[in-house]
Amino acid sequence: MKVEGPKGPQSASKSKKSSSASGDVDFSQFVNRGAQETGATQTTRSIAQVDALLALQGAESPTERAARRQARHRADTILGELDKIRIAMLGGTLTVGHMIDVADVVASHRERIHDPALTAVMDEIDLRAQVELAKMRAALERG
Repeated sequence: MKVEGPKGPQSASKSKKSSSASGDVDFSQFVNRGAQETGATQTTRSIAQVDALLALQGAESPTERAARRQARHRADTILGELDKIRIAMLGGTLTVGHMIDVADVVASHRERIHDPALTAVMDEIDLRAQVELAKMRAALERG
């Protein structure tokens, strides 16, 4: 004799279908989902660590900051002297003193420059200043 409870075999199978249809997840799916979320969290942590390392590498030291400030000051000094010459030339008041000032500034800062392109520019400025000085001295001797 077969014993059946209040629910028959068909009703039991219906309950299984209804529980899986309602969004229940079995244990293996739960474990797999947790492992995937942990992997995503680990990736985020490693990216944050790389960002921190890049930020440390990008930070300049106080000596680099001071060297950059000095280079900026030298550049401003040289550009200021060249601007004085430009204004004096446009106004017709260029003197030997202006050219000597430029030649002195260029000569005093040349040994601190390590960039070949910038050294070439400084050489051109110095050469032009020396040529103009020679012209002015020749004109003064004749006059």
